[in-house]
Amino acid sequence: MALEIPEDMKDAIYRAWLPALMTSILEGIKELPAQHKADILTKMCTTCEDLAMAGAVGIQPGMGWDEYLKYLKGVPTPIGPWTVEQDGDVFDLTYGASIGEDGKSQCHCPLVQLGMMEPEPYCCDSGACLSGRMIGGAQNREVEKVEVIDSAARTGAPVCHYRVWLRP
Repeated sequence: MALEIPEDMKDAIYRAWLPALMTSILEGIKELPAQHKADILTKMCTTCEDLAMAGAVGIQPGMGWDEYLKYLKGVPTPIGPWTVEQDGDVFDLTYGASIGEDGKSQCHCPLVQLGMMEPEPYCCDSGACLSGRMIGGAQNREVEKVEVIDSAARTGAPVCHYRVWLRP
């Protein structure tokens, strides 16, 4: 059973302690053998995708395809907006990257945005997987393949561009 914690203490925990602990964990993960590191980061990325699908960018019940596209275009920064182009079973999703104080494009991984970690290539792969889940869910179809075309973390591009192939 959890203790009753005063609101000011909860605020301090959420704003300072948890980010500091998460930063320490991420630093420790870097020291693990490659397979262990990959396993943990994959689980983290999947959880991040689940959270994004549940609230930020997932299709809402009763929402049709055109309504979903309109919704994605209106998602506020730093979660959106997204644009989607379709050519048959292939979808290109583009997300405008945040611009840092240095004028450079920034990764949109929440942990990077909060300053807990530096951009890593696996963040881009997770973004591509999220894009596949978004389109697959909205189209009610299985995803065949996803690919990172461009991203702030990999190429310094001002956008993250993912390609999604759905099964015919």
